Amino acid sequence: MKKQGISQEALKLIACVTMFIDHVGATLVLEWYRHAGTGTSAWTLYQIYVLMRIIGRIAFPIYCFLLAEGAHYTRNPKQYALRLAIGAVLSELPFDLAFWGGWTWAHQSVMLTMLLGFLALEAMAKCDNKLLKVIVMLPFALLAEWMQTDYGGAGVLLIALFGLTRELPHRWLLQLAGMTAIIYFLIPSWFHIGQVRFPLEMFALVALIPIALYCGRKTTSSKAVQWGFYLFYPVHLTVLYLISQFCG
Repeated sequence: MKKQGISQEALKLIACVTMFIDHVGATLVLEWYRHAGTGTSAWTLYQIYVLMRIIGRIAFPIYCFLLAEGAHYTRNPKQYALRLAIGAVLSELPFDLAFWGGWTWAHQSVMLTMLLGFLALEAMAKCDNKLLKVIVMLPFALLAEWMQTDYGGAGVLLIALFGLTRELPHRWLLQLAGMTAIIYFLIPSWFHIGQVRFPLEMFALVALIPIALYCGRKTTSSKAVQWGFYLFYPVHLTVLYLISQFCG
């Protein structure tokens, strides 16, 4: 009997779609807003931009959860790390072009955050004591922060959170509390709609709903599908950059 719930591929698809919406907002819509001047059109674009960024908050926690699941089940950690490293190399230039307009060493893509998070999980897996797991994870979080990766040390902490809680009872409550603390203290990001001020990143907590519905089932073992999800990040950033250049 098949397990009921969201499959791994469906969860990845949710992450890809919400990330794409977020990045369209953060690149194209933001540029259109900046050039719209003032008036109704600018206000409409800003509202669209904020809505797309809100939707996009769902993506990263799902990727962190799936990485923790992958690290737990993989039979070949070296190959898994190599795939992440290849993804990080392929993503760096598209990330810089899409978000910073050209090559820069000041910021690194989220793929490097994911690689550091995976290495942290591997180090944690070698420790039996929970406190020791946290201690060995911290250097990877500090390295992500020092390298200015997307989401930085907070991203590594979120990956570690899913790794630490995956087999605990009431893990969804622990993940909710942990995510709330990480977002509130380490990822401050506030948006304004008129007189209303709200923490944008807190919408990431919505991601716990599809995560809770995840059934652990894979619908395909296709390597093409697997690599397709890996390559989606650099490919869609490249496309967004080319569109921005075409539109001037």
